[in-house]
This record gives sequence, structure tokens and C-alpha cells, in this order.
Amino acid sequence: MINKVLLFDLGGVIINIDPKITIKNFKKKSNIESNIFESLDYRYGEKESIIKNLFYDFEKGKIDADLFRDKIREHGKINLKNDQFDNIWNMVILDFNIDLLKMILKLKSKFSLMILSNTNSIHRKHFEEMLLNYHGLSFDDIFDNKFYSFEMKCRKPEKKIYNMVINKCDIKASNFIFFDDMKENIDAAKLVGMNGYLVSNISDLIYYLKTIN
Repeated sequence: MINKVLLFDLGGVIINIDPKITIKNFKKKSNIESNIFESLDYRYGEKESIIKNLFYDFEKGKIDADLFRDKIREHGKINLKNDQFDNIWNMVILDFNIDLLKMILKLKSKFSLMILSNTNSIHRKHFEEMLLNYHGLSFDDIFDNKFYSFEMKCRKPEKKIYNMVINKCDIKASNFIFFDDMKENIDAAKLVGMNGYLVSNISDLIYYLKTIN
């Protein structure tokens, strides 16, 4: 393994997402007048809610997909079969920044390429199928390692998840560059010794990657 690592977030970086689409469609199916689904947006903030806690537990692998669906149906007062539920849940995932992926692939000979993402089992199945069906690529074709929060039992910006990545790879923290669209996730990565790049514009990110190629 090359001991220089480019570590990428998925949503907001490699994958274009819009949580509001999922929120809007759950609201349409709900039997209650409430903003209960708003906390399914990961940019929601620190305000506590039942739905947010369920969402985070799902991303941490504390609950499985069946229990997550059941609890969201219960608290959100929605009556959806599993496939209907998953269809709405996956609406957050729009498409891939394919030009970025092509640029990342060009760096494969110089860097170890990895993913660190807060995600869950339903979304993982969906975005892996999307990449294969629409672009003929698999994540294994591109990335040397994939670190998903629901498999690691913790999520960003918890310090533990970054240290787990470092220990698993057996590479010095200073040899990582971590790319994420959330400042708190970048700040946490820097606290354990990683380098960080806060993604605000994909074109700027592609340009930056060209400069290190």
C-alpha cells in the first residue's frame, strides 16, 4: 500500500445529495403535521430529536435497517412497505461527481485512495448499484479502502473513527489528506494529526487534485 493517503467523504463530495427531497417525501406520506423529519438533514445542527437519534444510531450500526424503518414509521406516522420506504430514503442521493471520480482515478498510482463516510446499509447498497449501473464502475475499482460509519460503529466527527482509520491502515496521520464538506469533520481530523481540505466547490477540488498529481 502506498503510504500517502487521499481520504474522501462521499455525500457532498463524491456524491451529490439533497436531504430535503427525502424529508419532503416523508412529510407527504406522514399522517401528522410536524417538522419531525427535518433532522434527517445531516446539517440540521445539535438540536436533539427522536428522528435524529434514530438516524445517528442507524449510521453507527446500533440498529439494523428493519428496526430503523419500523421506528421511523412509528414516530413519523407513515405507512410504507420496505421498498417504498427505501425508495424515499434513497432520494437524498442524486448523482456522482463523475469528473471528480475520473480525476481521483488518475491519482491511483501515487496515492492510496480511501473513503470515510457517515452512511448506512440502505444507502450503501443504493449508491454502489448506481455507480455500477450508470457508470460501469465499482468502488473497489477506485478505492483501496472504504470506511463506513455503520460498519465501524461510530461516526464523524468522533475522534475514535479517525484513529480507527489510521490504525487500520498503519500509516502516519500526517500522511493523510482528508476531504469533507463539513468543517467539524475536518477540524476533528486535524486534531488527530491528519491534513484536511474543506470542500466547498467541486471544481476547486478537482483543480487542487491536479496540482498534487
